[in-house]
Order: sequence, then C-alpha cells, then structure tokens
Amino acid sequence: MSFLFPTLLTIGLPLVAVPILIHLINLRRQQRVRWAAMQFLLESQRRNRRWILLKQFLLLAARMSVISLLVLMLAHLVLRNEWLSLFGRGTTHHLVLLDDSYSMSDRWSESAAFQEAKRAVQGIVDQSSQLSDRQLLTILRFSEASRLSAGSQPAVFAEAINDRFRGRLESLLASWEASESDVGPAAALKAVPRLPLASDEQTLIVYVVGDYRAREYHHAVEIRELLNDLIEKEKVAQLHLVRCVRESHANLAIESLEPISGVRAAGVEMWMGLTIANYGDAPAHGVAVQLEQDGDALPAIVLDDIAPRDRITHRFRVQFGGVGSHALTAQLPADAVSTDNRRYYACELPAALPVLIVDGSPDGLGGRQLSLALAPGGNTRTGWQPRVEPASFLADPERLAEQAAVCLLDVPRLSDLEMASLEAYVHGGGGVAFFVGANIDRGFYNDRLVNNGEGLFPAPLKLPTQLMDRAGESTPDVEVADHPLFRILAGRRNSYLPLLMVDYFYALQDDWQLPKEGNPQIIAKLRNTAPLVLEKTYGKGRVVAQLTKLSTGETPLGRWTNWSLNPAFPVLANELASYLASGRHADPLLAIGDDLSISVEEGKYDPRFRVVLPARASATLAGNSPRTAEERSVPAENAAAAEARQNRNSLYRPELTLEGTSSNKRLSAKLDHLSTSGIYETYLQPLNGPPERHAYAVNPPAGEGDLALAEGAELSHQLAGIRYELHDVADMALDAQQIAGFQLSDALLAVLILLLLAEQVLGYVASYHVKPAGGSRR
Repeated sequence: MSFLFPTLLTIGLPLVAVPILIHLINLRRQQRVRWAAMQFLLESQRRNRRWILLKQFLLLAARMSVISLLVLMLAHLVLRNEWLSLFGRGTTHHLVLLDDSYSMSDRWSESAAFQEAKRAVQGIVDQSSQLSDRQLLTILRFSEASRLSAGSQPAVFAEAINDRFRGRLESLLASWEASESDVGPAAALKAVPRLPLASDEQTLIVYVVGDYRAREYHHAVEIRELLNDLIEKEKVAQLHLVRCVRESHANLAIESLEPISGVRAAGVEMWMGLTIANYGDAPAHGVAVQLEQDGDALPAIVLDDIAPRDRITHRFRVQFGGVGSHALTAQLPADAVSTDNRRYYACELPAALPVLIVDGSPDGLGGRQLSLALAPGGNTRTGWQPRVEPASFLADPERLAEQAAVCLLDVPRLSDLEMASLEAYVHGGGGVAFFVGANIDRGFYNDRLVNNGEGLFPAPLKLPTQLMDRAGESTPDVEVADHPLFRILAGRRNSYLPLLMVDYFYALQDDWQLPKEGNPQIIAKLRNTAPLVLEKTYGKGRVVAQLTKLSTGETPLGRWTNWSLNPAFPVLANELASYLASGRHADPLLAIGDDLSISVEEGKYDPRFRVVLPARASATLAGNSPRTAEERSVPAENAAAAEARQNRNSLYRPELTLEGTSSNKRLSAKLDHLSTSGIYETYLQPLNGPPERHAYAVNPPAGEGDLALAEGAELSHQLAGIRYELHDVADMALDAQQIAGFQLSDALLAVLILLLLAEQVLGYVASYHVKPAGGSRR
C-alpha cells in the first residue's frame, strides 16, 4: 500500500481528531445545574445510557471516517498485489519516455547508449510480464514527441504486455536506432498531456530513459516544473529515471560549414569557414578533416591543436565550377558519436551577381572606378556584374530586387518613390553603401535618410571638414576596426593602410552620440577620432556609409580622398559587394526536422518531382505514404557531369517521386520532417528543356555531441521537490510490488458518499426530537 501524495496524508491525518476536539470543547462549555424535576429524566437516562452512548460513538466514528476517507482520496491510495484479490485485478500502465537524440548514439568498446536504453525497456517489460495483474506499455521516443499532435499515438501505445507483444517488441526495438535530432526531455514531457492516457482505474508509472547530459540538466527549471505538473495532473504513481551511460567520452564535432566571404558565383573562389568543437577533457592533436566537393575528394585539412572544451574555426578556399547546384561535405575521423562528424553545404551559383551603381557626381568617375574594380575584364573573373544607372532605376522594385547589392555614390537626393523602393529592398535583406561628397543635399540626408535615427542613413551630417595635417606626425589617416570589410587592411605591418589619404570628409553633428545598443556602429575612423565609415542594420539588410567620396575626382574644395587609387581598393570593393550581398543569399540549407518544399509554376513543369535521398536514408523516412511517394532503388540518372561526380561514391541511392498539387497556379510538393542528414537532390522536368537539378544540405543540430554527464548530486539539486528513483541500466531492478497496484479513488468516493448519508441518519437518530401532537384543536 502506498500513496501518490504522501505529503497530503501527513497533513490530513491529524484532522481526523477534529470531531473529538469539537466534542471536548462543547463539554467545557456546559454548566452543571441541579434541578429536582430532572431526577426523573436522569433515571430514564441511566436506563438507556448504553444505547445512547453507542449511537453517539457511531456518529463520532462516522465523522472521523469521513475525514479519513477524504484525506486518503486526496493522497491517492494505491493498493499492491497482496490486496488486489479483495478488489479485483488492477491495471498498471508503464509510460517509457525514450531518449533517442543523437547523443544516445554514443559508443564505447562493448556497447552504445541507445543499446543500453533498449535493454532497459526490455527489462521493464520482462519484469512486468511476471505479474498477475494487467500491465500496459507505452513508449514515446523523444523524436516522436516533437511532432506528436493532440490525441495522436506513438508507435507503441497502451499495448497489453503478453507473450505475443513481447515478440513483436523485440523486433521493433531491434529496428530502432538513435535519431539525428536534439530533442530533449522537456519536449517529451510536454507531449505526454497530448496522449490519451489512462483513466483513474490505472496506476501510471513513468520511466525517463536517457543519457542525462550536463547541458540539459545544468539549469533544469523547466524540466522540474514539467515533471511536477506531470505527477500532479496525470496522477503518476512512480517516477523512475534510468541512466544509460556511466561515464562521459571524448568527442569532436563539426559545428558549422559555411561561407565567410567572397562572391557566390560559378568559377570564383570564396572563403569557407569550418568550425570544430572539442567536447572532451583532453586536447585534440593533428585532427584531419576530409573534404569532398561535388563527389570529388579534396586534399584533407589538418587542424591546429584544439584545447579541451574549446573550438576553432579554420578558413579555406573553395571554387565551384559551373552554373547550378553544388555540394561540399566535411568529415571527421570516427569517434564516440558519428552524427556530428559530418557537415554538409549546398549552394546555387549563377554566372555572376548584378551590382547596381548610382553615381550622382557630375563626372561619373566614381561609378567607372568602382565598376572596373568589380569587373576588370579580360581573363579575370570576379563574379560581379556591375551596372551604372541613374537614380530613377531605384523606382522599379522588381528590377531593384534582382540586384545583389546597391552602391550610391555622391547621390544628391531621391524621390519619394525611389526612397520607398530602396527602403523596402534593404528591409527585406538587401545591402546598400553610401559614399558622400560635395554633391549631396545635406538637408535631404538629415531629414529623410536619417529621419531621427529611423531611416537608412546611420547619422546626421554637419559640414564638409578638412582633415588637418599634423607636423611631424606619421599616423595613417585611417584606423579600421576588426571587421570583414577591412580584413586586407588588418595587421600592424600592413602596407596598404598608410597609403589611404583623406583630405575632406563629412563631420557628424555635434549632438549626435553613438547608441549604446551598437546600431549603428563605427567600423573605421580618422586619426582625429572622427568617424569615417559607419554600419547600420535596417530590417534584415545592411547599410554601410562612408563619409568621404570614393573617387579621386576634383571638387570645388579639391580632391577628397585617394581611396580608389589605393592598391587594395579592388579587394576592398569586392569585400564590400560581398558583405552587402550576404543578406540576399539564400543557400538551400536545412536542419533535421525541417521540411523540403518544392514549388514551381504550373504549366511549365511535369507534376512529378524526383527526389534522390542520401545513401543512408530510407525513402519512407519522412512519413510520406505510398499515395504521395514512390520508393525505388535504382541508380540515380545523370543530368550533368556534376551529378555523375556526386554519385561516384554511392552508386545506388534511394529515391522518391512526389506528386505536385496545384494551388494558386503553382505546383507544390513537400518532404515532411527530414530525419536524415546529407545531400538531397531534386530533379524537376520542364515541359521544354533538360531536367533541372537542385541540391539541398540537411545538417543535424550542433551541440548535442557534448557528452559531459550530469552527476547524481546535480540531478538531486536541479530536481529538488520531485520524488523519483535513479537507476543505472546495468543494475536496474524494479520491485515487483512497486510496479503493480490499484488506485482506489473511485471506490473511496463511493464509500465516502455512503458514509455521509449514514452520518446524516445517525445524527438524526442520536438527537432529541419532540413528537408532534396527535390532533389539533378547533
């Protein structure tokens, strides 16, 4: 016999004495007065004393029993096996929350975390099957919990534990593997109330089977609250925490593989960043990372030493040849967890990216110099396609949206339509650079472009100001911050920085102060500490403002700067265009759990879309039914030489054929809830023309590979106030008396109602009532 809420039992049982206390208080209030006429009544009372005392005792016992039953109901009395014969067979429902996040793929010499978890589930079933009462089993995997809708059921739900089910469960457990998600215990606990679980006639026992990593339980306020709510609302009889890992293991992980700088165009080099984390307690030496580009192996990268619990980012160049889709894969040597040893990148590259240049100066020199720096011609490929246009070009939102970046050089002012279009472009992720000179309308810039800090331009302008020479001073005119735009100018021995000369610049208004939140920010300043280059975020886009001219053209004040004559100017121009265009890039990068969506214009494509999955994936991994997906295992057809290279190392890959559905003159299809990382390829067949290939990179979430364990003391501290039992799989043994029982809530309620009725009857019988007269007088 046990109670779900023993605290209520401790508080409530002393209340049973309340009727006795009230009786004693009433005795103290009575005053004895002798009265001769009462002698006859006292004599009668002595004759009936035993009967009267019996009725009063029964009334007192009924009232005490009512309070006792009420306390037992609130504390949720549970009877165990030895009592079940008196009340019929009970039902015990075992709810197993099974961690299958990818940290559970942690392997060591003789086993793996998920194998231990499956052994724990099997042990619970084996022990439960030996009991005489009815036993049910529900298994909710963490990866199922993230997409479980209200009222839906997991793969194993309320299954009666018998010999037939045990055989089926053994096959099912053998087919399960750790997922590639990072879904934690909080998501699983949130999903439990959505399950159509047991009624009051069932005893619910919850098991949380997992690896209990420190990153999840270091601050476990949410988990503690969810456990407390689960115990109270679902009337959980017992909570068992089952640990599948006894010691942490060293693990390396690729956290990111992404472009750092450079133009995203075919045949042009760009810089990639590869971030490796060392989650172990010892340094990692000489780690080699294997690279594969479009199916071809690249030279391996050997990394510097990685300190314990640290990460490094390695930069390397990569060049994708040919217009269209490309893929890049990085892979670490095998270690405890394999899922985070791979990282994928995919991109769609055009031949060149258009850059809009609007030059408002009379001579147009700045536009020509910037165009030449971005596209020098000849055999030099930069990936940019600059075009110099008047300001009226900005008024066309559709043409403006096609531009990778916009540069405004000494533009006097803009019309309302041009302003609105430019603001919408930047707010949606576009980038614009302002270069101010003698030709600008300062009032327009301050009123409309600055707009009290709400507009595009970062700060209000004062007047053109001359940077005065200081006798005998050799300090460069410009000092740059650590910023991607000025990477070529970084370093104390840089020979390009002293060559930058600034004679005139726009000073900012005296009352303007740099906001504390860092938007805008100063990324370059002059030797007199005046700002020279500012950056501001505007919506999803970026604004860079240089407070001097770009060109070397003459003005009424003279030459402003030699910026465009500096040997580093072509690199600076390319870095600027790349930085501004970065917000417009939408690489086809997805994460585990995302959907892969396909949408094309109706009437121009075949409605059947072919999808080639990673070699490790199953064609049914996304839950697509045979009505919407057709599985095949045939060699992927070559649409181009790139596809042949992609498939060279994996000749056979599973495929799906998705049927597009028509809506709003478009054909759409979707691969739901991707569960396997890798490179996915879609092949769309235009009604006129060759197939179109598109690659998508799907990566697991970073951070799950940190295998540090939460110690028992830490769990006790974080889960303070929660009644639970902590087990290791290796020595887990559940008492048969503890995993069976019968809740008597309904039975106690029925007895309580009967007792209340009996108390009313006894109260009436034990009290004195004057009988009404036999007749009435007229």
